[in-house]
Amino acid sequence: MNPISSLVADLETALGGDEGERRQVLLRRITGLFIDQAADLNEEHISVFDEVILCLALEIEFAARIELSQRLADLPRGPRRTIQNLAQDPEIAVARPVIERSPCISDEDLAEIAEMRPSEFLTALSKRLDLPASVTDILLTRGDEEVIQRIAQNSRQSLSAFGLRLLAERATNDMQLYRILRGRPDLALRHVGAILEAAKQRARSEMRDLTDQPDVLERALEVGAAALFINPTLLEQSEAKESTLSTKIVWPIWPTDHKRIANQIERGNMAEALNGIANLAEIPRDMVERAYASAQFDSILFITRAIDMEWVVFAALLTAKNGQALPKPFYDRAHTSFHALSISTARRVMRFMAANRSMEKGSA
Repeated sequence: MNPISSLVADLETALGGDEGERRQVLLRRITGLFIDQAADLNEEHISVFDEVILCLALEIEFAARIELSQRLADLPRGPRRTIQNLAQDPEIAVARPVIERSPCISDEDLAEIAEMRPSEFLTALSKRLDLPASVTDILLTRGDEEVIQRIAQNSRQSLSAFGLRLLAERATNDMQLYRILRGRPDLALRHVGAILEAAKQRARSEMRDLTDQPDVLERALEVGAAALFINPTLLEQSEAKESTLSTKIVWPIWPTDHKRIANQIERGNMAEALNGIANLAEIPRDMVERAYASAQFDSILFITRAIDMEWVVFAALLTAKNGQALPKPFYDRAHTSFHALSISTARRVMRFMAANRSMEKGSA
């Protein structure tokens, strides 16, 4: 008798006698045989194994179903009906391995789990390497803070325009989520305005009774929302840390323009380049120094966008600051932020900052 015939005979005996322990032993044998041969099986063979494994899996004890789920979870070609049955088990300990890891669960089944199951199932779903937008939409609506942050962090989990809008709205009140979102390239490229708009709408509804000058309120909202997205500590002045460039800068005698600034950056004359930026922006040179010396590029981004600096010049400025070629993730984030920030918004922010400095000097 060949191995398959022997297994079939054992299966009939086990099912006929309803022997639980014998079922588990037989299930382990068949599952092991399937795992060993899966790469060489065609779809028809997989379907046969699926029927047998599912038949045995329906009548085994709790611990054995957990074991089966763990063994099948990482198979790229698994017994789909069995895996679906395990994923829909009411006990999360059984369902978790396949929900978190199995690529054999259909998008429809994942969406049904997200829609119908309690929070621990949503947590398991959020740990998958990738998810379609149809599922993340549901998780962002039903999930807790942990689920939402995990989805925001994983750029392989697709987000719809609806999902991005939900995240943007939450980010206006959740600084940790906001910082996570800044690292998502799809958010920055396609929906960067959502956070700004959500912040403005929320602030507008809360502040409309504070002033009878709508234009003043709108300007403040625009500046505040832009500052929130780029950096909550935009151009923050630190009295404790002096600029390392302050003793090197000498006001140039040549007319300042973008070409000259680019040439100075190319030659490594950063003191002159930063001084030229300060002249064009009509701001104190110490502000440019601090922005350039900052660990983040956000502050210098506002200044350079306000003077309509080209991307290639800004990229050269960041490269000089870094001392070597920019790492691709950093380059991509800088490129996205540069093009997401409009020149008009950057100029509003700079005017706002200049006005604040003037008021501070006047009251001193």
